[in-house]
Amino acid sequence: MNGLLLAGTTVFLRGTGLIFNVYITQKIGAEGMGLFGLIMSVYMLATTVASSGGGLAATRLVTEEQARGRYGGTQKAMHVCMLYCLFFGVVASFCLFIFAPQIGQYWLSDERTIGSLRCLSVSLPFISLSGAMNGYFMAVRRVIKSASAQIFELLVKILATVLTLRFFGHRGIEFACMAVVCGGSVAEIASFCYLFVLYRWEQRTPCDALGSRTPFVRRLLGFAIPIAISSYFRSGLVTLEHVLVPAGLKRYGADRAASLSQYGIVHGMVMPLLLFPASVLGAFAGLLVPEMTEFQTKGHADRIRRVASKVIQTSLLFSVGISGVFLIFGHELGQGIYKSGDAGLFICFLAPLTVVMYLDGVVDAMLKGLNQQVYSMRYNILDSAVSVALVYTVLPRYGVNGYIAIIFITEILNALLSIRRLRRVTDFQLSFVRGFVLPCCAIGLACVVTKGIFNGAALSAQGLYGAIFCCAVLYLLFLGALGLYRQTEKKEL
Repeated sequence: MNGLLLAGTTVFLRGTGLIFNVYITQKIGAEGMGLFGLIMSVYMLATTVASSGGGLAATRLVTEEQARGRYGGTQKAMHVCMLYCLFFGVVASFCLFIFAPQIGQYWLSDERTIGSLRCLSVSLPFISLSGAMNGYFMAVRRVIKSASAQIFELLVKILATVLTLRFFGHRGIEFACMAVVCGGSVAEIASFCYLFVLYRWEQRTPCDALGSRTPFVRRLLGFAIPIAISSYFRSGLVTLEHVLVPAGLKRYGADRAASLSQYGIVHGMVMPLLLFPASVLGAFAGLLVPEMTEFQTKGHADRIRRVASKVIQTSLLFSVGISGVFLIFGHELGQGIYKSGDAGLFICFLAPLTVVMYLDGVVDAMLKGLNQQVYSMRYNILDSAVSVALVYTVLPRYGVNGYIAIIFITEILNALLSIRRLRRVTDFQLSFVRGFVLPCCAIGLACVVTKGIFNGAALSAQGLYGAIFCCAVLYLLFLGALGLYRQTEKKEL
């Protein structure tokens, strides 16, 4: 029930966010989206420093306390986590505000980003504390509170961004980007206030006397610091990659505006659309963290194996179907949503990769729940390091086509390493034929039949959505005909 609730909320949020993203694209253009992407790459690094693993640590500590029946210990654990998050949030905010001119001028090579970076720095402590509270609600399986906070945040973000764009958007790309990031910062602060009220309402019962806080501090640092350090490297490399992409495209021959436009199309338009369906899997993947932690704490190795097997199988059925839809209808989606032929072309190119990206996200969640987060972050760092090296060497020679190839190489590398690690710690079972080959046959047949029904003609917006719905229904019917819904395990998970 928590998974369905969170999935429904996430789909609503991602869907609304995708529509809102289209609105922003129309307001600031492809170049503006490219500049906004550079700003957000630095912001994500700052957010990583601000969080420093505090949210995941809160989920794990609270889950462990509840699994052992020490319900009063959850409050002590949360006090330590909140102080930890507050410290790193303030440090990250201060550093981003002070060094914004140097980052904008020398790192991003665009002084138009300085004002936006300073606006974003204000929200970092609030993001960090919100992460800890969301981790708590995830651990106690009351995700409705986190879900309602996310909806509230999105509504505030839309309202604040629309208003700021109306007043400042006409003054150029710099002020348009500042308007968008200011709307986001206001929403983050409002979301924190909402979450804090819900959290305090949960904590009306006095905290049990559990002795010294030192055990919680030691456990917190033992879990969070490896995640934090690995995340710093990972986010730093990702930020460097995003900075190098426009520079590499410029070295390939494009001017600054064209480079930002191509970068904006891939990261500001195509990737959000490709990752939108992953919101369904992401919701359940987030809930796997406390579930796997609880199974591991209680020593239920067989349950871990069976859950991992079932999750991998279900994720493949879902992602293969989505990949086929993007591959067949990519051109129509690019034109219908973004009015961009280039966006449609990139959607078709990257469609097969959605299988890898979706599966990798689910596997990473299970690894974190099984206390394998250090391995997961090692793979992420290796992925980013390889990506940076390839962007620096390959992109100036092959342009945007080379960048698409780089995305394929690094995503597949990361996924293979993560799946290998999960197999080692869980010994999950998966049939390649049932998990991948038969679903590919089902979606291929569904797409062929759908194209035949709609005569392969160019589709209007209504016709496009009707064709996608028809293809999805046919895919589900073919999966049933192939017996892929049949339970592989008779025992209750």
